[in-house]
Amino acid sequence: MNVTGTTTFNQSSPSWCLDADTRDSVIARRNVLAGLWAGRLLGLSNADLSSYATEVHQADFEVDGDDDIVGKITRDLSARGLPFFERHVRDKLRTYHREAFRQVAVTD
Repeated sequence: MNVTGTTTFNQSSPSWCLDADTRDSVIARRNVLAGLWAGRLLGLSNADLSSYATEVHQADFEVDGDDDIVGKITRDLSARGLPFFERHVRDKLRTYHREAFRQVAVTD
């Protein structure tokens, strides 16, 4: 058994992190990173980009899981003529989740 209380490291399980605060920090950072990525694709910059990243993060509180954030990003990109499949957005979320985990690990 490792320090997370599981026998294997699995970020998709609820116990992949040492505590809920750290897990929430990783998810919040992931959401902002995804919002910055999507916002840049939308052509946003500066304050508009920052506001959009905040909107994406806040969208994650609508329903449990990632469907709300994936739906928002997918809809926003499609509305601007940038059709992305949900699968692609979920892949980006996984990439940003790993990056957020590394960033939080350095600061915790």
